[in-house]
Amino acid sequence: MTRSCCSFKLNVIILITAASVLTFIHGHVLEFVVEPSDTVVESGQSAVLDCVAKASRHQATVLIQWLDEDGSKLTFVGDLYRSQLTNGSLYITSVIEEQRLTGTYQCMATLPNVGSIVSRTAKLKVATLDGFVEEPSDLTVWAGERAHLSCLANGVPPPRMRWLKDERPLHIDRLRMTVLPSGALEIDEALPADQGTYRCNASGPSTYLLSRAAMLRVDPPDEEGALRPAPPRFLARPRAAVYIEGQNASLDCAAVGNPRPLVTWLKDGYPIDMNDLDSRFSLVGTTSSLRITVIKEQDGGTYQCRAENREDSLDASALIQVQVPPRFLKKPQDKNEFPTKDVELECIVYGVPEPKIQWYKDGELVKYSEYYKLVNGYNLKIMGLMSTDSGIFQCFATNEAGNIQASASLKVITDMPKRRPQPKVGGAKKARGGGAGGGGGLSRTAFTALRSSDAGAAEQAAFARSALSAVVASSAPSTDSAAELL
Repeated sequence: MTRSCCSFKLNVIILITAASVLTFIHGHVLEFVVEPSDTVVESGQSAVLDCVAKASRHQATVLIQWLDEDGSKLTFVGDLYRSQLTNGSLYITSVIEEQRLTGTYQCMATLPNVGSIVSRTAKLKVATLDGFVEEPSDLTVWAGERAHLSCLANGVPPPRMRWLKDERPLHIDRLRMTVLPSGALEIDEALPADQGTYRCNASGPSTYLLSRAAMLRVDPPDEEGALRPAPPRFLARPRAAVYIEGQNASLDCAAVGNPRPLVTWLKDGYPIDMNDLDSRFSLVGTTSSLRITVIKEQDGGTYQCRAENREDSLDASALIQVQVPPRFLKKPQDKNEFPTKDVELECIVYGVPEPKIQWYKDGELVKYSEYYKLVNGYNLKIMGLMSTDSGIFQCFATNEAGNIQASASLKVITDMPKRRPQPKVGGAKKARGGGAGGGGGLSRTAFTALRSSDAGAAEQAAFARSALSAVVASSAPSTDSAAELL
């Protein structure tokens, strides 16, 4: 009786180990190698969205399909603009907004008799130049003072900014002139020769916009007003903005006064140290505008530009927000489970703002119920497994900064081998292989194969499959009892 009990326990261990070996060998059943990415093209130009999926087996049978903004599958029947290339990529011959070709796309990869997965969403946009947010205004400064002419335009992709003086391209004197990341023009120690009419030119891939004209007047320094003390006065103030982590940020600030104001920067009331060699904060050229290289989440806050001289001190502040695209802290893991069990697929995500979590099964959105539950804000809990729950589950995380997905396969084990008849007492020892090892002829071979560093993946896989079908055949309790123990 003791030997039979030990034999059963040993076989249970082998069964669990065999399942682990299969999982190790196969890895993810189906996963994306390349997902489509956000794309911007000129109106009328072609576009390609790539999608490549990898299967642990039967790679040649993987089917790639494309979904539109509504989640409907593209059939390409009668579609004059869209087609699917032999490598699975989506090809659009001419992107025209009027034809409703822009928007979001996803690709779906299907492995027959196994399941499906869908990619992250990718946005296809036509390049646009929306217009000016700020344009230059007339300005009068004393010779030797700083001059700042604002210019800010919106567009996708961000427009390139150039300047004209008296309707001709401005020659940039790099010792005194700087075109800021925002597009503004700043002139340090203005000269009488700088006087004139200025415009900024915002250009996109296929179009451009000209701002209104602004007159810069430079008065000579020998006039009485140039020597009169004056408190600081802002020519440019920082603007509130939202950035995505990893982008470069800039905040404009320029001030004049007599004597010339000293400009410093503070974050949340504390001075910013720009002398640290590892600092990502610096001034733009010879200006007093602030640049933040590769902005991080902790860089969000209230920034103050302080201009001060012996006459007065003046502050201008702006709130900078940093969004963080979703990232996985823990991805769902492949699972093999028995029917009627409760299973929880874990998915821990971080992002700012907090990502929205959605679960998909075989490419279809999971509708939460008493059977499928969202627990702890992220995890999917399935109450009482059934055979129909087998498939590929995906955790999608989305916020304003981006979206990501991760998949895991769930296998509900329903094809347990039937119990074989017990051998006769006289032949039991021989049937099991005899010897002091006991526990059935499979045990010694099993552990030898599993422990051998020379055993190849194919041999381990063969062993695991044979173990699954042979373990219960040994002298052990019934299959139902084995399932309960597991």
